[in-house]
Amino acid sequence: MSIQASELTLDHLIQVTEQSGEGFQNLNMTLLSTDAFGVLRKDLITALGVGRAKRFLLRYAFQSGAHEARILKDAIIWTDDIEWLIAGSKLHHLTGRVFSYTERFHVDMEKGIFDVSGYWLDSYEAKQHLRYFPVHSECICHFLVGYASGYTSECLGKQVIFKEIKCKGKGDEYCSYVGKTVEQWGKEISEESLYYEYEELSDERDQMFRKVEQQNEKLEIGYSLSRNLTKAMLEGEGFPAFSQLLGECLNCSVLIENRNYETIAEFGKKPGMKTLMSVSNFLGEEMINSGGNEIIETTLKGKTFTLLTVPITIKDQINGFITIDINQRSNDFIKDLLERVATIAALHMQNEQVAIETEQRLEGELLEKLLNEKKMDWEWISNRFSYLGYNLSEPHYIVHIDIAGKDKKKGDLKEYEYLKVRNQITNFLQKQKEYVSNILLLTKLNTVQVVISKKLIEDEQTTIKDFVELLLKNIKGDKEQICMGISNETHKLSDFNKRAEEARKSVELAKFKSTRSAVILTSDLGHLTLFLNAREPEELELFAEENLEPILNYDKKKNSELLLTLFYYSQNEFNLHKTAREMSISISGMRYRIQQIEDLLDIDLSNSNCRFEIQISLQIFLVLGKIRIYSTEH
Repeated sequence: MSIQASELTLDHLIQVTEQSGEGFQNLNMTLLSTDAFGVLRKDLITALGVGRAKRFLLRYAFQSGAHEARILKDAIIWTDDIEWLIAGSKLHHLTGRVFSYTERFHVDMEKGIFDVSGYWLDSYEAKQHLRYFPVHSECICHFLVGYASGYTSECLGKQVIFKEIKCKGKGDEYCSYVGKTVEQWGKEISEESLYYEYEELSDERDQMFRKVEQQNEKLEIGYSLSRNLTKAMLEGEGFPAFSQLLGECLNCSVLIENRNYETIAEFGKKPGMKTLMSVSNFLGEEMINSGGNEIIETTLKGKTFTLLTVPITIKDQINGFITIDINQRSNDFIKDLLERVATIAALHMQNEQVAIETEQRLEGELLEKLLNEKKMDWEWISNRFSYLGYNLSEPHYIVHIDIAGKDKKKGDLKEYEYLKVRNQITNFLQKQKEYVSNILLLTKLNTVQVVISKKLIEDEQTTIKDFVELLLKNIKGDKEQICMGISNETHKLSDFNKRAEEARKSVELAKFKSTRSAVILTSDLGHLTLFLNAREPEELELFAEENLEPILNYDKKKNSELLLTLFYYSQNEFNLHKTAREMSISISGMRYRIQQIEDLLDIDLSNSNCRFEIQISLQIFLVLGKIRIYSTEH
């Protein structure tokens, strides 16, 4: 009498009898406790690893499912083949493995179509896994999957593969599955189908040993690279050594760049690779500013190699890049080595930054004393600077830089505007530091003091004024008035304070004279430098105006040129004829002007004392821009 799958019970498979050899033995079947299966499963995973244990369980379960399908085919008379097929799920339940029911059931056994999905509830395999192991990252009911695949394949006469979609063993609320023929799965199942390929356990063992050997080799390579990188960093070898170690380890080209895409170090002699490997060619500003630390894989059109780039990240900020070329598919091992070098490079870069900041802070404290304190133990400060590699006994120039807003009505600049200008100044000067001991910087909110070795100026084959004017040209901004005063040379340590004050006073004169940016040499001020340490620019101007006020008023009222005439007269050593020729004025006209000047000022220009005071006043006006000089063709 035929039955349906829903009517199947263990009574159809077991006949209770006192005779030996009846029941499951007649069907070549045994009962196995779930606890015993759980121990077996645990030992397999522990001995073989999750991947190989999965392969073993799937193949074992596939054979079990196919065998039980044949048993049920022969032992039971089914209403039709569909019932025989469904009986596999019923046997799952009867043997305590799982309760299975379908959600979608699209099967045509004659046409070889099988597309089924459903749920496995109360899986004994998930329970046993969680008994010995934590929640896994993937589905773990391998026996249920293999059994369903084997049973169904036997029934359909072609390979069917089940795939677990959700699993309690990986933290889901329930287990669920999808089963299809290999043809219906297509490429989607290609990876899973590999698990069902037959392999001898000896082959598994040899493969496992080979992988262990490969892993040991990788560990040794990784350990050796880390050891050598650390040694190179501690010995101060830096980025060139890092690039060489990585390049030799992976037999590849290496390019290390800073965040501005400037080359720090490179390894490899393949022509043209440096240009191809530069991060500026393939990574956008968004990625650079994101502070991410992921490895970027780049395939270049028409090239047979791939580029791998890892950022050098310090405190979530990208400070550089390491790029390598590889002639194979990237893998975790290569990426791990690349990340190790990036970590060491970040530590080295951070150490360099700390060293620079420490040195700059120490330099700043000493420089403040050197330039701005009048009483100082010069031997002590000279020794301290020598420790930092600076020789102050050689001649130096002091440059005082003042940053102010052009529009006096708007007041001071904002702090970030000062910072922007200061950064441009320091960036320019640091590029000149190929001579390490030639430039010292002291920055404050709106001022920068620079100590520049005369040796640097000579080596650059320029003059100090041209050098500082080049610096001024490199500062981009339209809101700022930037005045730079250059001192005379220092000849001994005690000169530094005096020269710093000279440069500062020169800047004050330049600022008072105009709202335009300017460079002024102390040496160009001539004898006016006698007044720099004693008077402010306003006081100098007041001194000159008091001496020349009658002429100033007369020129303004009559629109005449008595002040200019007096200036040329003094420049021509108070010679009437020379002055008349230079100004293209008749002798009688010049005599008349000189007489007017003497009458207005109530002085005698033949008196040397009167002349000196007038010359000082005229020089002050000249420096402050109060006198406009014209050419001899006037």
